[in-house]
Amino acid sequence: MGTTRNLLALGAAMAVLTAGAAPLLVGAADHLDSPNAKANHALDITDIYAFDAANPADTVLVVDVNPLAGVVSGTDFATNAEYRLNIDTNGDFVADDVYTVTFGTNAPDHKQSVTLTKNGQTVLTGKTGSANNGGGAKLFAGIRDDPFFFDLAGFLRWRDPDGNGVYTYDGSTNLDLGDFFKGTNISSIVLEIPDSWLGSSANFWATTVKDGSIVDRMAKPALNTVFMNPFGGTNQKDPYNQTAPSSDVATWGGQFTAVEQVFYPGFADPTSPDYGLPAAITGLLLPDVLHLDVATLGKSTATGFTGGAGGILNGRTLAEDVIDFELFVVTGGLAGHPILSTDHVGANDAVFPGSFPYLAPAH
Repeated sequence: MGTTRNLLALGAAMAVLTAGAAPLLVGAADHLDSPNAKANHALDITDIYAFDAANPADTVLVVDVNPLAGVVSGTDFATNAEYRLNIDTNGDFVADDVYTVTFGTNAPDHKQSVTLTKNGQTVLTGKTGSANNGGGAKLFAGIRDDPFFFDLAGFLRWRDPDGNGVYTYDGSTNLDLGDFFKGTNISSIVLEIPDSWLGSSANFWATTVKDGSIVDRMAKPALNTVFMNPFGGTNQKDPYNQTAPSSDVATWGGQFTAVEQVFYPGFADPTSPDYGLPAAITGLLLPDVLHLDVATLGKSTATGFTGGAGGILNGRTLAEDVIDFELFVVTGGLAGHPILSTDHVGANDAVFPGSFPYLAPAH
């Protein structure tokens, strides 16, 4: 019976993948994940991270934009927009503190001016490409190595081996083409602040805003890519990015659960290991924020999805293999029947320095 159930789960998931449902990071996680992001590369948030600083009394918040900077995207930050790091300190998923980063045009030295404010009050000013200090904070903004790692090409081949657009799963779970993002860059905003500014517990998400409207938002990796428009199309992707985290469960919870029911088909059977798991996974993923247990955040180089300490989904370090975790969870792993549990890329191509600004230098 267990074998039959697993085969049914596999068959259902493959049928959905064939139709384009739950594409499982096929859009390269959050790189170019929505129409607005594709039209505004400098405001396209590829990833965010939160981890313990080299100084253990500080926390580091990272927002990356400009996917494939210097190739597909430029390397400058937008001058007509805001980059917001949103912090909820009381658990209601509404921002209590907003750190806003804005940029000026390029000077003759090819650097942009940068200003950091907290709740509208200036904290520091400086230039891109340098470590800027002031008001108790430290800020870097500039081009760095993209810390995201994933065998995207191998995944696409696994999903469509002969490239004809028709899914023909051959039973293999091998992804062996290497890190698609090796040697690629992004534009990164790295903010280091005292732990006391966050308190003992906080929630963090990032947004980019232009002309008063949200272009992109980002917290947990790949949620928009996996769960929005699960049967194709793009019409949900911008509305998802423009949803406030406090409204995530009411607005999108049902859809998240429905997508997960494909991969956990025994969700309604009390005798099945799948029982109740789609709703539980939705509760793990929404609201779409990074929760920070500040005292137990991992260092930037920690490799476990726990951040090296403090339990699951506590911040996000640069070295975490989020792809393996998400492939396992989303495709049935919590019930013991994952369809795909690893992409065989376990680390970034460049070494993280472990000190400010923490991301590796650009290529």
